[in-house]
Amino acid sequence: MVSLETQKLKRDLRTRLGRFIATDSKRHYPHLYSILEDIRNNKYPAFLCGGAVRDILLSNNSIPRDLDIIIGYVSREKLATLFSGNVKGKTSLGGLKLQIKDWSIDIWPLQDIWAFKEGKVAGKGFSDYPKITFLDIDAIAIQLFSKKRQKRVVYSKGFFEAISTKTIEINFEENPAPAKCIVRALQIANKFKFAVGPKLARYMVAYVSQMEIEELAEIYQRRYINAHISVEKLHKCMKSIEMQLQTSNKSPVKVFAVQEGNFVEQHYSLSKSNCDLFTMTQYGKKQNLFPSGV
Repeated sequence: MVSLETQKLKRDLRTRLGRFIATDSKRHYPHLYSILEDIRNNKYPAFLCGGAVRDILLSNNSIPRDLDIIIGYVSREKLATLFSGNVKGKTSLGGLKLQIKDWSIDIWPLQDIWAFKEGKVAGKGFSDYPKITFLDIDAIAIQLFSKKRQKRVVYSKGFFEAISTKTIEINFEENPAPAKCIVRALQIANKFKFAVGPKLARYMVAYVSQMEIEELAEIYQRRYINAHISVEKLHKCMKSIEMQLQTSNKSPVKVFAVQEGNFVEQHYSLSKSNCDLFTMTQYGKKQNLFPSGV
């Protein structure tokens, strides 16, 4: 049974997406609106998924600049022709990367999604997409365009629960780019002040122990250009996660502090404005390990 809170979140999401597409885009972002209208006019079924959906729901004063769109009943070649003036290349997993002014849009034909092509899950429909995202906070797909007086279709798997509990966790572990998944999880947790679930925390520690921390820092810096992350700070962050797991491997990773080289848990409420999953205090001075932006 769907909880009342989940129902409310879905209503809010539908309202905000409708405003973003129909009103804000047409009025303030005509170039983006033109691309969305091309999709609508060609009558392709299309769903917005991942980070943009999360940002539309959670970020009151920020507009997502990176959109991930899945389109059905069309080939990648047909999409490349339709958006030929805006195609800047391919994504790492085979989609098309479009650039429209300040907007970056990744578009995938439904049948070309890597997990569907590799047979990782049963089913290959829009409703199956939330099954294959690494994080539950990304396990969401909402219909871009609906018929008049009809609600947008929403498919999810743990997305609304992650928001309600302010904790992100692994949804589907198998992924061709685990290091990128880890830095993405760290960035999301920092931006929205969410905790990291125990399964995800264990995954991070296990994977990072098999690679050089310098390599992870380099991947982080490439993915988030404006994030000034040092190897030392990243090492301290991973060490704090490891030490809490030693205390309890069934609890989410919360806020830690560094005091003269020792990691001490800080019992802040996740709802407090000063709660930052990866903010550490050293000698009384606060450091934000991961600047905002996902």
